[in-house]
Amino acid sequence: MVIIYSLGVATGDVFGGFGASGWFHWTHEEQWAVLYGQNFMLIVFVWYLAWISLSFLHRTSSLREFWPTKNKIWIGAFFSSIALQFVFCAVSLYDGPFPLSRIPWYVYFLGLIWPVIVVPVQELVKLHDEKEFTRFQKRSKLEFSTKLGMHSPL
Repeated sequence: MVIIYSLGVATGDVFGGFGASGWFHWTHEEQWAVLYGQNFMLIVFVWYLAWISLSFLHRTSSLREFWPTKNKIWIGAFFSSIALQFVFCAVSLYDGPFPLSRIPWYVYFLGLIWPVIVVPVQELVKLHDEKEFTRFQKRSKLEFSTKLGMHSPL
């Protein structure tokens, strides 16, 4: 929404009559504004997925115990997915009528800084999952030991 507004296209023109007039009835600038917004959201989405994939490498070990820089495949996938997404965006917006400098600085800032918030939240969720997993393992061992003890000859 901010991207479309900063490009000088009225949001009412872009989203107002969506059902009445389709994509082909929009002006050239309106189509490009939506394309810019879609590309930026896709870059941010891939950026977030790449960063939270840090915690996908191991189910219960946190980043303090299992640092992902030892995993060469993850490092390659991390950088290649981000690079490929930037290449896709550059190709998609190559002939665009709007310069990227018209997009406000805080759009870039919020997009880049959000993993600082998302990764610790993922670690907190993993900490909770680790506690639940340990509790399940203890409960399973107790249940197995109790059943084993019932049928012993002593």
